[in-house]
Amino acid sequence: MKYRRTFLAYGTVMILGLAALAPLAHSQGQATPMRVNPLGQDAYWIEGGVGSNAGAIIGKDGVIVIDAKQTPESGRGLLAEVAKLTTKPMTHVILTHSNLDHVDGLASFPKGLTIIAQENCKKQMENPRSNPQNIDLRDYLPTKIVKEKESLTISGVRVELLHFAPAHTSGDLIIYLPDQKIAFTGDITVTRLPYPLIHLEDNGSSEGWIESMKGIVALDADTFVPGHGGVQTKAELQNRLANTAARRAKIKELVAQGKSLDEIKTALGEPLTPAASRQGFASFTEVVYKELSKS
Repeated sequence: MKYRRTFLAYGTVMILGLAALAPLAHSQGQATPMRVNPLGQDAYWIEGGVGSNAGAIIGKDGVIVIDAKQTPESGRGLLAEVAKLTTKPMTHVILTHSNLDHVDGLASFPKGLTIIAQENCKKQMENPRSNPQNIDLRDYLPTKIVKEKESLTISGVRVELLHFAPAHTSGDLIIYLPDQKIAFTGDITVTRLPYPLIHLEDNGSSEGWIESMKGIVALDADTFVPGHGGVQTKAELQNRLANTAARRAKIKELVAQGKSLDEIKTALGEPLTPAASRQGFASFTEVVYKELSKS
């Protein structure tokens, strides 16, 4: 009975979590009303529309936007919400990574902006693996590249840009505002799945995710804005890191014993449903198994 309860509980969490992550499935889906949430000191996170969370930081002379939603329509909606906050112009966009639910809304942004991204994010935008809407972003490729770490002051706002390791993708970038003690983490943190979503097809890494999360929780921040879902506290991220590291260690142990993927899933109380029926995403267990078994 204990195994059955564990299996059913995990399956329920997976079903609910994956249903909630429909925007991550790289399809337009249904737009939801946008809502602007203040974080303090002229910083905001914006949910709704189609695609990921976005951010807006109002500086002395202009606005920094973080991520751009998934569709041109939602991109325009994001700009309209920012215009309600201030008449200052948007001057900079910082991208957390290249997935289309974070970047395709750029197509409706003004041209000539400074667009900042990690170097691998730019490479992936230049050669997208998926472009179902045929969005042309040639005029919106990153114009400023970050390799690992860079500290900037943009319109009077101190911004630290951090890339610890490939995690969700190989082009992840964390945006840390030291004065406001806020970090935008992109999809390194997604609140609606029990374990991280890693895109091996974008050269993400479960080991790199753990390294990146250790870097995130070491920041002197109180508020963490994920790519999808509500804001998180440091304690919540520390708990997620501990659970994920323990799960990866257990999978590694089972792989070393020569267990098959299905045997590992059964031992962990996970459903054996093929990834293709779950919006095409490999589960965390599947990702770690592929990494460690080289299958």
